[in-house]
Amino acid sequence: MVTLKEGQYLSNIMTEIPSNCILSKRIPGCGATTLELTTDRNSIIIVPNVPVIQSKVKKFPNMKGVFEDVKVGDVVNYLKENNKYKIMTTPESFPKVKKACELCGLNIYTNFFLLGDECHQLVKDVDYRGDIVLPMDDFFMFERKALVSATPIGFSDPRFKEFETREIHASYDYRQKIQVVHTYSIAKTVREYLESHKDNKVCIFFNSVDGIYSLMNQLDMLNDATVYCAPKSRFKLKSEHGFTNAYDVWSADTMKQYNFFTGRFYTAFDLELDYKPDLLMIADPYISSNDLVSYTLLDVDTDCIQICGRFRYGISSATHIYRTDSNIIAKTREELEKEIYGLETAYNTIQAAYDCASNKYLRYGFGDLLATSTYRKYLYPDLTKNYFRIDNAINEKLVENRYKFQGQLEAWYEECHYFNPTFDYKPYNPFDEKLKIVKTARSKKDRRRQTVQLLDECKKPYSEYEYDFISKIRKIDPLIVDAYDILGKKGIEDLRYSEKKMKEVVIKAERTGINALKLIKNSFKVGRRYTNTFIVKELTRIFGELKIHPEKAIRPIMIKDYFLAESWHANKTRGYRLISERL
Repeated sequence: MVTLKEGQYLSNIMTEIPSNCILSKRIPGCGATTLELTTDRNSIIIVPNVPVIQSKVKKFPNMKGVFEDVKVGDVVNYLKENNKYKIMTTPESFPKVKKACELCGLNIYTNFFLLGDECHQLVKDVDYRGDIVLPMDDFFMFERKALVSATPIGFSDPRFKEFETREIHASYDYRQKIQVVHTYSIAKTVREYLESHKDNKVCIFFNSVDGIYSLMNQLDMLNDATVYCAPKSRFKLKSEHGFTNAYDVWSADTMKQYNFFTGRFYTAFDLELDYKPDLLMIADPYISSNDLVSYTLLDVDTDCIQICGRFRYGISSATHIYRTDSNIIAKTREELEKEIYGLETAYNTIQAAYDCASNKYLRYGFGDLLATSTYRKYLYPDLTKNYFRIDNAINEKLVENRYKFQGQLEAWYEECHYFNPTFDYKPYNPFDEKLKIVKTARSKKDRRRQTVQLLDECKKPYSEYEYDFISKIRKIDPLIVDAYDILGKKGIEDLRYSEKKMKEVVIKAERTGINALKLIKNSFKVGRRYTNTFIVKELTRIFGELKIHPEKAIRPIMIKDYFLAESWHANKTRGYRLISERL
C-alpha cells in the first residue's frame, strides 16, 4: 500500500508509475500526470479533453500537445527536433501521434510508455463520444502501459484481467466538507445560495448550456457571469441568445463574479487561482435529451470528486444542489447485466439464423433485424464487443437510480470516502396545481385543450418549474407537447386538435430517414396496387417535404426498397402490388 502524507505528491513517494497497473490515486491533484511528465522515459499521455493539454503545455514547454488543430507534420517535427519525448494527446488525435512515429521510423509500442489519464472517462463519455476509446486496441499492444484516475470505474473488458489495481491512501483527513441541498426549485435555491455567498467569486458546474442561460436570465446575472464550455456551445450561446461572454479556454483573467463550467471542464484540468472561490454543483434529472439519462446528473464517486479536485489551492465552500424524479425506474446492477446478456443472446441467435439463411429474402430479413437491434450500440463498427459501452450503460443507470429519491443521494454521500456532508431540503413547486387540472380533464380533447393553454402560458426561457411541468406533461401526452413545439397554440387550433393531422405534422418535422419511412407507410398500404405514376409522384412529394435528395433518380421500382412488391399491369397502366413491408 502506498500512503501519502499531508503536503506530499506522488513524486515524493514513487519514482515512476509502474506498468500494467490501474493507479487509483483517490485524491485529485496529487501529481500523477506531473510524475509521468518528469519521469526519465519517452511518454505518451492520453487525456480526455483539450483544456488539460493547454494547461500542461504552459508548465512543460518541452511537452508536445496534440489535439484538433495540430497536424501530423507538427508531431513529426517535434520527434525530429528532440531526443526525449513527452506527448500529450486527446484520444481522437492519437492516430496522428501513431502516424508521426511511423513516418519517423519509431516503434511506438516499444519506444514509449503509454499512460491513459482520467481513465474513468472511458466509461463516462463513450455513449456520446465513441472515439474516446479509439486508442484502446493500441493500448494493449504497448510493452509498457498504465491507466490512472482519482476515481476509476471498474472495467469489464477481459483484457484488463492481468492488470493490478494499486491504490494511493492518505495518512491525513482529506475529506471535503460539502452542503448537499435537495430542492424542487433549482433557480429559487440558487438565488438563495448566491444571496448568502456574496463575499467570494462563485464557480458553478452545471452540464447544460440551456440550463445555464435560463439561470443567468432568471437571476439577472447576464452581465456578471462567464461561461466556460465547448466551442459548439459557445457558438450556441452567441447565435441563439446573443451572449458573448463564453469561452472554450479557461483563463483567470476572464472570470467574473459568477463562473459557469460545463462537463468539458470537470476533469484533468487545473483551476489555479490566488484565492479560494465558492463551489456550486447542480444536477437536474428533468433536463435531458432524446429520452436519455440526464446529462446534468453528477456521479458522487467520480464527477463530484473530480470537480472539487480542479481547484489546486482549495475552495472556500462546496455545495451540491439537486432535484429528484420519483418516476425514474430503478434497476440493480444484476438486472442491467441480465438485460444486456439477453440482448446479446438474441442478437447472436439472429446472427446464426442470418449465417444459415437458405435464400436472400431470409438473409435480408435477418440482416434488417441485426441492423436495428438494440444490442448493436454495444458493438464497435467492426461488430466486435465494446465493453466500455456496456460499462457505460450500467454506470449511467446506477447513477440515475440515486436521483429517484432524496435519501438515496444522501446515502451515497455518506458512503463516499472523499466527502464530509451535511444535508438540507428546499421544497415546493407552484406548477403542481396546474398539473392537477390536466390530470382531471373530462376527455382527451378537453385535456389537450387545457394542456395547450397551460403550455402557452409558459414563457421562454423556461424556468425549472416550467421544465418540470413540461416534462411531466410529456409523459402524459407526448404528441400534444411535440405538436405544440412545432405549431404553437394557433396551429393546433387550426387543425381542430385532429390527432391524425397533428401526427403528420410531427412526423414531417422530424426530418430523418425513419420519418420518411413513416410517411411512406402512411401513403402506401400493404395489399393495395399503385400505378407507377402515383408512386413517383408520391415519393417525390414525401422526399420534397423532408428535403431528402436521393442519390438515384426516383423511379417506380424504388417502392421495392420499402415493400416486397410484385409488378402488375392492366391495359397500358403499369404499377406494383405491395405484398409486405421490408422495413
